[in-house]
Amino acid sequence: MRLLLIEDDDDLRGEIREYLLRRRHEVMALGSAAEARRILDPAQAADASFDTVVCDMNLTDGDGIDLYVEFGSHRPACRWILMSGAPDSQRMANERLKHPALPPCLVVEKPVSLRRLAELLTTGSDDV
Repeated sequence: MRLLLIEDDDDLRGEIREYLLRRRHEVMALGSAAEARRILDPAQAADASFDTVVCDMNLTDGDGIDLYVEFGSHRPACRWILMSGAPDSQRMANERLKHPALPPCLVVEKPVSLRRLAELLTTGSDDV
């Protein structure tokens, strides 16, 4: 599975990346919304296809929900998992209503165990 991980906490990003690499996933790990925009923008990175994007909702330079709304419809086969210590489920539900063409997205409350995150990647869990 090819994954894009967007997490601004260096230690957590490294821990998640290493765990997923050991489970034979291909992981591109980024630390900011700006980096993610460069990778997800179809005009700039046409060859960057991912099966799943795992993204922190509250990045220091942006918002995971904004990334999902901005780029989700460009990659309809890509699944999204958004993580947050305080997820804004109502905002997420509202965005899904406003943008019905968005691909599946699961909102996960942090802290999430690495084992649970790996399970979410391999199961077809329900989206928001």
